[in-house]
Order: sequence, then structure tokens, then C-alpha cells
Amino acid sequence: MWSSCKDFSALHSFCMDLERLQELARDLAARRDSAFAEAQTEIDAMKASLRERASAVAKRERQLAELSDRLGADGLADELAAARRTTAAAEAERSLAAAERERLDEREAQIHAVEKELAALRVELEEKRASGNPPAASGRERELDAREAALDEREAALDERERMLRADTMSFPAPLGLTGLAELAHNEPG
Repeated sequence: MWSSCKDFSALHSFCMDLERLQELARDLAARRDSAFAEAQTEIDAMKASLRERASAVAKRERQLAELSDRLGADGLADELAAARRTTAAAEAERSLAAAERERLDEREAQIHAVEKELAALRVELEEKRASGNPPAASGRERELDAREAALDEREAALDERERMLRADTMSFPAPLGLTGLAELAHNEPG
């Protein structure tokens, strides 16, 4: 059946390379699915946090509007000034929340770009497998490892930026010596 042992050896080598390539493809797909699920969970948690913050800001604004209506022209300029400062702080928090949402959207776009890249690699792998050309497993493997390392670096940089943003968002200083309206505006609800 086989003309020589050399043909059989080449076929055996090709089959081993193909098995290794299939194993790498499965591993790559599992990594991608895991990374996407993890990132999606993180994004969902951040979105929930943003919704909670927006709700708290809206509640503070309603309280301030009620107090401002009640104060009217009673000459309580200090209380009104404190309320305006609180409103400014709420607006700043809203701006930070918008910036965080923008970063989340950027991260989501990056995740989708990586998914597209991985899908293109999978298609290329399947085409090579279907054409019968033995793929260069070692070169391809190095390329995939390099891409994965680059993705890990991007993810670490994004994690650091998100950590810094969270720290900045939570660091609003409370005005000293304010009473009445200002204290009510700075107290967290329930």
C-alpha cells in the first residue's frame, strides 16, 4: 500500500502536527470564551454600579431642588451656596460616571476586536486543515503566544485605568463645618 517507510513517516508526522494544531485551536477557543465571559461579567458589574451612582445623584438633585424651593428668598445664602456646591459635586460625579462608561465602551470594543481576530484565525486554521497543507505549527504557535501576551498587556493596562478611575470617583472631599442643608446633601441615603 505505501511505497516506502518515508511516505508513512511523513504521513505520521503530518497527523501528529494536525492533532497538535487541533489541540491548540481548542485551547485558543477555550481561552477566548473564558476571557470574554470574565470581561462581560466585569462590564455588567460596572454598568450596575454606574446605574446605582446615577440613581444616587438623581436623588440628591431632587432633595436639593426641594430644599431650594423651600428656602426661596428667606436670606439663607450660606445654605443655598452649600447646596450649589453639592450640586456641583454631583455634576462632577456624573461626569466621572460618564467617563467610566466611555472606558467601558472602549474595553467592550477592544474585546470585540479580539474576538474578530480570533475568529479570523480560526477560519484560517480551518482553511489550512481543509486544503491539506500542513501548517507550520511552531511559527503559528509563536504568533498566537505573542498576540496573547499583547492582549494580556492591554488587559492589565485597562485594569489599572479602571482601578484609578474607581479611586478617583470615590474621593470627593466633604466640606468642613457645614450644617443644615450641606450635611443633608452629603449624607448617603438609607
